[in-house]
Amino acid sequence: MCGIFGVTGDSRTTELLIKGLKRMEYRGYDSSGICLVNGKRLIRKRAVGPLSNLEPLVEDLPNSECGIAHTRWATHGAPTKENAHPHFSKDSKIAVVHNGIIENEVELRKKIKLLDDGIAFESETDSELIAHLLLIEFENSEIDIKNAKEEEILSCWKLVLDKLEGSFALAVVINGRNDFILFARKFAPLIISHDGERGILASDVSCVVGLTEEVFYLNEGDWGILTNSEVQIFNVDGEFVEAEAKKLEWKLGEAELGGYPTFMLKEIYEQPRVVRDCLRGRLSRDKIKGFSIPFNPRLLRIVGCGTAYNAGLLARYYIEQLSKIPVILDHAHEFRYGAPSGPKSLVIGISQSGETADTLAAIEAAQERGYPTLGIVNVESSTIARNVDSLLGIRAGPEIGVASTKAFTGQVLGGLLVAMKLGQLSKTFHREDLSYFDRHARMLPTSMERMLNDQNIKTKLWEAQQYFIDKNHAFFLGRNTSYPIALEGALKLKEISYIHAEGYAGGELKHGPLALVEEGTPIIVIASEGSSHKKLLGNAREVAARGAKVIFITHQEDDLADSHADLVIKVPRTHDLLQPLLYNIICQLLSLNIAEERGCNVDRPRNLAKSVTVE
Repeated sequence: MCGIFGVTGDSRTTELLIKGLKRMEYRGYDSSGICLVNGKRLIRKRAVGPLSNLEPLVEDLPNSECGIAHTRWATHGAPTKENAHPHFSKDSKIAVVHNGIIENEVELRKKIKLLDDGIAFESETDSELIAHLLLIEFENSEIDIKNAKEEEILSCWKLVLDKLEGSFALAVVINGRNDFILFARKFAPLIISHDGERGILASDVSCVVGLTEEVFYLNEGDWGILTNSEVQIFNVDGEFVEAEAKKLEWKLGEAELGGYPTFMLKEIYEQPRVVRDCLRGRLSRDKIKGFSIPFNPRLLRIVGCGTAYNAGLLARYYIEQLSKIPVILDHAHEFRYGAPSGPKSLVIGISQSGETADTLAAIEAAQERGYPTLGIVNVESSTIARNVDSLLGIRAGPEIGVASTKAFTGQVLGGLLVAMKLGQLSKTFHREDLSYFDRHARMLPTSMERMLNDQNIKTKLWEAQQYFIDKNHAFFLGRNTSYPIALEGALKLKEISYIHAEGYAGGELKHGPLALVEEGTPIIVIASEGSSHKKLLGNAREVAARGAKVIFITHQEDDLADSHADLVIKVPRTHDLLQPLLYNIICQLLSLNIAEERGCNVDRPRNLAKSVTVE
């Protein structure tokens, strides 16, 4: 992984490839490269590091109407030029770019060497062998590649795909053939666009926004050929697919900075809009509408990873509180390997991209067990969105920053909508409860906007930031519904500032973590509601007694926090179920300020990818 872009039928191929790669920078990468089909040879340029290292290498390349490009996030082999994509076959006849992992790589490498001792691998990647395999199939079929018919080329391509185990999104170009790109997808996203004259393929919708208005979303196992005049798609059985182009969900401006210095700051400030859009048409004073629950469950299983897992933990609190239905929360990558237990469950998968490999695998495992599925996702054209029994799109719009911010707000609201709908089905969440909630929810975006522009809060955040100077460790504490915010706050801080941070339930302090608290340790305490609030105040006293610097995030009506912390940041008061969202924005802003003070790239933190399409 991480990003694929390809163009055929356009004389501005180099320019478009670089533009496509720039659109995918947010996904995270450590090297990049392009390959052009030009006359009698393939022209390849690769570079380690940011795209600014690749751009000078392609400035004077000759015109071409066909090419592929890639940003790589290292999985097999170190981030070196040799391991960067595109990869060549023997004699530079075939070039391939690949997202995913070929699980039978070792076996295939051995077979290739046995077939032809003259094949020498130039990289440590699993991707390079695909180019070698395709060349072998051409040679075995005695096909003259430059003059071969499409059906002959497709036949060889299918033979290669049948040999591959694992996950892949693939694009292939061939020396001497500037009239097509071969493609395939299995357990990794890939989209196709064609306007009758120009074909484009990409691993990400955001890459093609502004270049086309309609795209083909490939299904699992789809493969085919993108030519200058058309696209041919076949399914895993080799049958021709009559695919229907779909209109893009997003507009160009949504994927641009729009005057903000970073995408992360822009997306934090977009959260009031996310609340309005996510609740629109779904929330009213008397019922929850706009999506369906596949059946009336006695048990729920929620799966997710990272930020989505934290949103799932908050959803668990909401569902159990409002519907009295028990919930089991799993990391998606653990769920698929666990044995089924308990009654038939509704499985809820949470993902921003809708392409998260672990979550997609968990959804598929649930369906194999006969469990109905519901997806809470941002990209409503994604694989998860297309595969679940019921969908709740969070309508956050393109999220470009690697560290998720506005999508978390949408995911939490999605979980809350599900909880209230289940509560109505269970007759444990009543009309008057919903009416009271609706009144606060309608005011929440305004409260968020007021908070984001509050100069006093900005001053408090600057003061809090000072506690982190020269610090490499921090803790976040919460209880009940503020515990998931503690986990999410710690995740944001470690993701973008590289400070080691951990989130804990306040009651866990004396079970180990208290041993790590020392003079000057920054500890962020996030207020909770009800009886657990006083216990959190006690936790604040415990860490302060060991020399910690305590930052307390609470609401404006809390009169007790001031005497329990070195610094208190107060946000507007709202409904108890919505209050965590305001606390979370403060955590996001604090992490952003600390990271920028440390000189970190908040949009593209090291070693991380936006859409994790490998397990």
